[in-house]
Formats: sequence, structure tokens, C-alpha cells
Amino acid sequence: MSTPSRNRLRRALPAVVLAALVSSGCAIQPNDNTLPGQVAVGEDGYTVEVHFDQIENLVPNSTVLKDNVVIGTVAKIEVQDWEAVVEMRLLKSVELPANVVFAVGQKTLLGAQYVDVSIPGAADGALQDGDVIGVEQTGTYPATEQVLGAVALLLNNGGLSQISTITGELSTALRDRVPDTKGLIRRANDLLAVLDANRGQIVSALESLDQLTAGLKDDRSAIATAIDEISPGLQALEEERARLVKAVTTTGRTGDRAVRVIRASETALLANLDSLGPILANLGKASETLPEALKLGLTIPFPVMTTGNAIKGDYANLFATLDLRSGSLVDSWLGGMPPALQAGDPVQDPLAPPAADTTDQPADTPADTPADGDKAGVPAPPAPAPAPAPAPKPGCLLRLLGLC
Repeated sequence: MSTPSRNRLRRALPAVVLAALVSSGCAIQPNDNTLPGQVAVGEDGYTVEVHFDQIENLVPNSTVLKDNVVIGTVAKIEVQDWEAVVEMRLLKSVELPANVVFAVGQKTLLGAQYVDVSIPGAADGALQDGDVIGVEQTGTYPATEQVLGAVALLLNNGGLSQISTITGELSTALRDRVPDTKGLIRRANDLLAVLDANRGQIVSALESLDQLTAGLKDDRSAIATAIDEISPGLQALEEERARLVKAVTTTGRTGDRAVRVIRASETALLANLDSLGPILANLGKASETLPEALKLGLTIPFPVMTTGNAIKGDYANLFATLDLRSGSLVDSWLGGMPPALQAGDPVQDPLAPPAADTTDQPADTPADTPADGDKAGVPAPPAPAPAPAPAPKPGCLLRLLGLC
């Protein structure tokens, strides 16, 4: 190639390179490629995927710092499901727990952004290659715009001039009341502790209240109807309020008088109850035999359960056992008579006086003759009275039928 041709090619080469750069400038990004001197981009690092809600102006090739020491590099940033997915390369020599927290920060007010790594509390496991960190373990420090906006709000009538007034009024309010204020704070602390201990029950009560309000909402038409229907009743109660008050007052007076009557007659009432006890006890003893006696009360001498079978057609059925012995007849018909009328022969001569009882004195000894052991002329002591005869049992007419 001749020298003029080389000169023309040498002058055209910058133009061709410039045209190529201009034509492909939109596709060339300096942060899309790994830059020399970056940390953990080789075999000395491992990859993790971190999800952020927002990353502000974070770009690839940004540094990852832990305690102001570079431990990694941001390799790639993508968007998935409204979240920023940041792929990071971290040094294998720096061990990080699985509960590590990543936050987007800014070095200075106008400086570049970076990812800050912090370990909250005790370590939990170890971070491995390919792990995915969720949004709950990420955050963002205040940006420059937020800091400048807060400062501008504070300086431009944002309440800075009122701080002195607030502190002065607070000092006036707490003057000579410091012990009371401390006690109030302690009580408030105790109250908050009790509320915190019972927060489960409070939440359950709120949920139950929510269910109640939901039920009332579903039944609001029925509740409105009930309120409309109860209005006439309330109006009637309002009209009769004076009489109701008078009735209640009279009832109270009656109760007071009843209390006085009961207190005055307490002794007699208790005595009557004590007297009623034996009657109830005997009635309880006769409770088993009383129903059996009632079976014969109206249909004597036949039991009531046999009256329906007494007459079958044109004939009557009777099954009876008759006890016609004299002793049975006497006990049945005359057993309830007084002893004076039963002293004689109850069959032949029931009214005859009783025979003299001489069994207590010998027949050959006169009544006025003293006994051998008695002295002459001294009357003998009177003979002991005979023991009273036991009262006869009441007669039972059912002995004729052999039922007693």
C-alpha cells in the first residue's frame, strides 16, 4: 500500500470508530461489565440473591460493606413481581449468618450508594452460595432528598421556634409534681405490662366483638322492626310510670311488714313445723299401705281392680274366704269397743259386769284375817293393784275375708 493510501486510512479510522460508538452507544453500559479491582468477582466469592422493596439509585458494580470494609460487589439488578432483585458476590473468607440484614445506604450527601451488611443479635446458621434473602431482611437508609426535605421543613416554620415554648410549658407543668409524674409513669408502665400480658384475650375480645357487630349488621332489619314494635309498649310504660312506682313502693312496704310478722311469729312457726314433723313421719311410714287401703275404700269388701270383673254377662263372680270363727268375729266386730263393754262374754252377754278376780288372794283366808307374818291387831297392807290390761287393738273388718 502506498503512503498516500495509508494516510487516508489513518485519517478515516477515527471517524469509523466514532460512528460505531455513536451507532451502538445505547447498548454499551459501563456497569454491565466487571471492572478491574472489584472484590469477590472471581473464585474467591459466592453468589446470593437479595430482594429489596426499593434500591434508590443503586447500580451494578456498587460495593458491599460490612463495618466499613468492602466484602463484596453488586453483580446484577433485576425487577421481579414489583421487587428489586439484587445479585451480589460476597467473599468466601467472610462468614455471614443466615439472618444477616442488607440495607441500601449512601456514603455522603452527594456520594455513591452501597449495600450495608449488619448482623442483628445472635447468629443463626450460615449464609451459603445461592441463598435467597427475602424483603423482610432488607431495608433502606434515608436518602439525600429525604434528609434535605426534613431539614427544609424544620427550618421553614417546621416547629423549631415552638420547641422553646413546648419545653417551657412542660417545665411549668412538671414543677413540684416530679414524684407524681414518676408515679404516673410507673403506673402507666404497669398498665402497659398488664395489657401486653393480656393482649391475646384483648384480641379475642375484639374478634368476638367484630363477630357480634357482623351478626347485628345481618339482623339490622329485624332489630329495626323490633324497635318499631316495642315503641308502643315503651309509651304505655311511660304512661303507667306513676302507678308502677306506686305499686313498687307499696310492695316494698308490704315486704317490710311481712318481715316484721315473720320475725314476730318465728317461734310459733318453728314450733308448728316441729309438731308437723311426727305427722309427716307417720304419713311416710303409711305411704306404702295407704294406696292398698284406698283400693278397698270405695268398693269394700272387694278390691277396686276386681270390680270390672265382678259381673260377666248375666252372672256375678265372687271369690271370698270367710272366717266365721268366734274369735275372728269378736276381734273383727267388737275389737274397737271400749274395754268396759268387752269385760263380759262378748257373744252371749256383752253387757254383763266383769267377774271378780280372786287369783291374788287365797280362798281359805278371810279378807280381814292377818297373815301369818303379821302381828295380831295390825291391819294388813292393801294388796297391790293389778296391772292394767293392754288396750285392745282396733277391729279390722277385713278379717272376715282373711285380709288382716
